[in-house]
Amino acid sequence: MTIKPRKIKRIYIIYWVLLSYIIAALVWWFIALMQQNQKMVEIRKAEITQSDSHYTSKIYSIEKERKLKIAQYVGEGSIFFLLIVTGAVFVFRAIRKQLRHSQQQQSFMMAITHELKTPIAVAKLNLETLLKHSLDETRQQRLLHNTLQEANRLNDLSNNLLLSSQIEDGGYLYNPEKTELSVITKKLIQEYMQRYPDRVITASVEENINILGDAILLQITINNLLENALKYSAKNKSINVVLCQKEEQAIFSVTDQGPGIPGHEKQNIFKRHYRLGNEATKKAKGTGLGLYLVKNIIRTHNGKINVSDNPGGGSIFAFSIPLAV
Repeated sequence: MTIKPRKIKRIYIIYWVLLSYIIAALVWWFIALMQQNQKMVEIRKAEITQSDSHYTSKIYSIEKERKLKIAQYVGEGSIFFLLIVTGAVFVFRAIRKQLRHSQQQQSFMMAITHELKTPIAVAKLNLETLLKHSLDETRQQRLLHNTLQEANRLNDLSNNLLLSSQIEDGGYLYNPEKTELSVITKKLIQEYMQRYPDRVITASVEENINILGDAILLQITINNLLENALKYSAKNKSINVVLCQKEEQAIFSVTDQGPGIPGHEKQNIFKRHYRLGNEATKKAKGTGLGLYLVKNIIRTHNGKINVSDNPGGGSIFAFSIPLAV
């Protein structure tokens, strides 16, 4: 469920009106008690005559009780005020978190709609062109290759959506076994070279790097990192993939020459549905699920992932996973 900006504004207004009313009621209660206490003191003092032999001690006792009452009211009022403020802070944070989540969902739905419609429209146009026109073999192959690329995009998107849902619901059954990460990496690099023949992908992959992990999850991880690197790099720029082992760890990294990631955004990019900038201004396709899945998968494998700046421009995504014993 998404919340419209107008409704968000209304929620904030209601929240602040209710909070102001509660604080005003607390202040009114405090003033009323103080006035009532003062009246009771005056009545009790009026009942004592100066001719009373204990006049001074009784007045002193009344004043002492008055001060004790004031201290009691101040103490109770302070406690109530702190409770109200503490509760208000928690409620405000909960509302803000829910609104932020709603806005992220709205952006996510916009991205999903775009991601689904674009490859379907491209594939449909390509197939209609093949049916309606007599094309030479080169153009036919180009259209078929383009259609296959869009089909692969849909497949990757559906895998990410399904896995994200299973992770959220705790429905994915993690199945670790001895897996040769070198084979998975080489296979995916080869597939991407075939899918993007006009892109330059360089690779350095050490042999026989084995880890204890889930082969399907690892494929999705590397697939998302490669897709990201190609997506955010210019077509005339290369990406570099490295797999090596160091200090009982398998180290995988992919380096792109894209626009890079601002320092304050480096932690946010691994959040679910999070994307840099405003959805309306984004040129690169995406849903904000890829890096979220990557982080969760690497964490499941007792590994670590980080992003750093590429000295030549762009970013370096690297993860490490313990080697199989």
